[in-house]
Amino acid sequence: MSIASTSPFKVIGTTALSAMLLLAPLVSSAEDQPSPLRTYLAAKREAIQAQSAKTATSTEIHAKVTAESRSGVRRLRIGPTGEFQYISDSGRNYAGYNLGAGSWDSLVGTLASAVADEYIVRAAVQNVPLDGLDVVFTSIPERKSESLAYPNNLSYVAYIDSPATDAQLQALKRAVHENSSAIDLVTRPQQVSHADVEYVHSATVRDPKLPPGLRDFITEEKRPAVLARQVKPGVGKDKPAEPETLVARAHVEPRTGLRRVFLGKDGYHQQLHDSAPELLGYGLAPTVEEHLLGVTGTCLTHIFEVQAASRNVLLDSLELTVDGQVGPRFGSNVHSPARYSDIRYKVRIESPASEQEIDALRQSVEATCPLYNLVKDEQKLEGSIVRGAYAEAAR
Repeated sequence: MSIASTSPFKVIGTTALSAMLLLAPLVSSAEDQPSPLRTYLAAKREAIQAQSAKTATSTEIHAKVTAESRSGVRRLRIGPTGEFQYISDSGRNYAGYNLGAGSWDSLVGTLASAVADEYIVRAAVQNVPLDGLDVVFTSIPERKSESLAYPNNLSYVAYIDSPATDAQLQALKRAVHENSSAIDLVTRPQQVSHADVEYVHSATVRDPKLPPGLRDFITEEKRPAVLARQVKPGVGKDKPAEPETLVARAHVEPRTGLRRVFLGKDGYHQQLHDSAPELLGYGLAPTVEEHLLGVTGTCLTHIFEVQAASRNVLLDSLELTVDGQVGPRFGSNVHSPARYSDIRYKVRIESPASEQEIDALRQSVEATCPLYNLVKDEQKLEGSIVRGAYAEAAR
């Protein structure tokens, strides 16, 4: 590249050294350059300002979950056309194959990502400089009754690399908790509809020419695993193990704002979340608002399998949809934080069981589904900030 192309001044009749000396004041050192995350925040701030000048509407959320035939794994499709997909599965001790993260782990992961996203958005709004951000989210599940347990004791630690003052960071944290639709979803009781069941009666005896299907998974694999869990320890036997702490880490990619989520202590399963298009999203992954609602659908689908196995109800197909809305974050007509609303579920079941048995199955599912009840109940969530980069960010 010629000197003339990098400077507004013409350099005539000078040596290369003289040219470098002349240009030295015009070239910033690497130390003076903003970090990639600060550059991204500046662009995010411009996008927010542009969005704030427009009239905004709520975002419709749609997700579909299918129990996949002989394996029973739950396939989550997010979006009107199902463009983003995740697999939710159990461990081998619960008739699964560990092909994907379970609903509880995914919930903690989506909450970690949602908190990280809100810190980025509010930092852009408040013009707080950030050079790095990781959020580690934890939950210790508790049993609410003999038949219901779910993740609670929710907390997170935000590892923030920033020159901002303590007062700025605390103001940033307050803004996150006041505005996050995800935090509101799990800390405030939500109005959630009963599942609307579309029942299709199937033959009591399946065609022997057909390959094994969902009823075979329910009866041959899921039922033995479910019944084994229902056996209570006798006198003098070991008590059930205490629930393990659920943990997930969301790492914010500094140049794109994408959140890479590592589930579990070993980070074995990973997920990716993107921003909405109007907030610099790339369309590479779903938004966390979509995924968070979709995760409740995978949990309900799994509990339909569990309760069908427990009650010996044959299922030939099982498909669940979850729909809802989340309000806009920014817009000329926006005067309150974004919130979820109109959350509703619909399940389509093919089964030789009677309508009465299917309705009883639905009732048992709603009474025992962990995430369905977590959303309906009120949870506490605590957060803290630690200065500096996350110790394992480089891994």
